[in-house]
Amino acid sequence: MEKSAPNPNIALAVLSACYFILAVASLSVIGLLVPMAEGLQATESEIAYLVAAFSITNALAAPLLQTVVGNWDRRRLILIGLTAMAAGTALTGIAQHYGVAVAGRMILAVGAAIVGPMASAAGAALVDVSQRGMALGKVFAGMTVATVLGVPLTAIGGDFLGWRATLLVIAACAMLIALAVWVVVPETPRGQRARLAEIWNILTDRILAPAISVTAFQMAGQLATYAVIAVYLIEWLTFPAAWLPYALMTFGIGGIMGNIFAMRMIDRVGPDVLILASLIGTGSVFVALQIAPTIAWVTFLLLGSWAGASMVLFAPQQSRLIGMRPDMANLLLALNGSAVYGGMAVGSAVGGYVYATAGVFWLAPTSAGFVLLALFSFLLSKR
Repeated sequence: MEKSAPNPNIALAVLSACYFILAVASLSVIGLLVPMAEGLQATESEIAYLVAAFSITNALAAPLLQTVVGNWDRRRLILIGLTAMAAGTALTGIAQHYGVAVAGRMILAVGAAIVGPMASAAGAALVDVSQRGMALGKVFAGMTVATVLGVPLTAIGGDFLGWRATLLVIAACAMLIALAVWVVVPETPRGQRARLAEIWNILTDRILAPAISVTAFQMAGQLATYAVIAVYLIEWLTFPAAWLPYALMTFGIGGIMGNIFAMRMIDRVGPDVLILASLIGTGSVFVALQIAPTIAWVTFLLLGSWAGASMVLFAPQQSRLIGMRPDMANLLLALNGSAVYGGMAVGSAVGGYVYATAGVFWLAPTSAGFVLLALFSFLLSKR
């Protein structure tokens, strides 16, 4: 055991809050799409591009930052990251021009590129190796809960407070969480400062590269359909438009249950078993969506199963990467974070293109194809 906190559960809860505010801040523009477009005199498509600006910046910044600050104290890095997130969110909130909002989102993305990997690495370092999977599941739970509450909360905030005030509240929450990190989270053993050559070596390694690619392909598979989930449900599954909020809530609850399942099972059966089960389960759901009868309760069941199966992946994937090269945990987690947002960007783009050119019929098969690539990558990394 590297080092134990006096009360690791409290520290893990605070680190989970870091992931929660990261996800809420990154997804906030989705819930505030219409009022932001009006306030910045931009089109709704341009506001949607703010999500892409965040994803691309985060994917590039996460590994590159490890070449500069990879050997710094993790708690200090989390504090710096949360401060950058707060500054970027606040800048977006007070922006009078679209370009300033883009800059704010990019600053937010740089802060998030620090917070995500460091929160996971710190959480893993707080407990014994035998409890690493449980710890990572607790930390990542914040992200899972945010997928359920983040967009609805920001939308409600936009209605009652206005979009600018809502973003400023999110920024203030980030600083409050930073204070909690300072008070509760202890120092942990530092990671190593990466070199550009090490990033290249990992990306060309015949074991580590496909291991990280699992995350990228899986996320691309999710977003290829989820990016246009509303039209998919309505046009392919003949789902009533009025039921869409309940469908999305079902998806979120399924994700929470999947993360809880992974958190409880990872230290019993090991990460590899859960990763394999997640990929097979997720791919099976996409096949089922293609052939299932268009009955409401069946759709709800499949949506919950889709989210549950896919969310089982994340904590075991992080645990597996740390276990493969503990000395490079910071960099591997940063690259895994890049894979998350890179996969989201690619999947969203591919899903939008497939829907526009081939129609709704091919969305689920496209997602299944990406998941199959993820499964192939996992098997390659097992050699």
